[in-house]
Amino acid sequence: MAEMAAQSVNPVMVAVAPIVNKPTEEAPKAEEMAVAADAEKVEEAPKAEAKGKKKPTKKQTAEELQAEIERKTAELQKCLADLERKKKLSNDRSAFMSALDDLDAAETKLGDEDSFDSPHYKLRFSQGYSSSDVFTLSNRFVLLEFINFMRGRIKTKISEIEMQLIAE
Repeated sequence: MAEMAAQSVNPVMVAVAPIVNKPTEEAPKAEEMAVAADAEKVEEAPKAEAKGKKKPTKKQTAEELQAEIERKTAELQKCLADLERKKKLSNDRSAFMSALDDLDAAETKLGDEDSFDSPHYKLRFSQGYSSSDVFTLSNRFVLLEFINFMRGRIKTKISEIEMQLIAE
């Protein structure tokens, strides 16, 4: 080490050269004092902690963990309920969008027809699914007005659903 310090190759060796070249009794005393000071600090730390806090018991820790688990479970249930509600709203929106597309296709087909009554589309009023018709409308102009009315109502409902999805 003395050779390395003499060559000035390593700055660390240059710094420790006086200690290496002239070992004295003061250096070990300084080291011993530093070790003793560290030991005192280590002994004081547990005493300070013991005064400030008591060590939690296993029962307290288990109760705290159980309470945390219950709180997280409640949060998760709330998130799942919100997700289900949003999924339902999204499915409703998709159904309305599909109905809007069907109305557009029907309007295009009715616009292409020249006759007063439509052979393709009829608006039926009946008492049930399998019962006979009370009356039927096939007038192309009335059907176009009905499509425009329904389109407006569907667009309003779609915008309401979108606002609900964005709001939360």
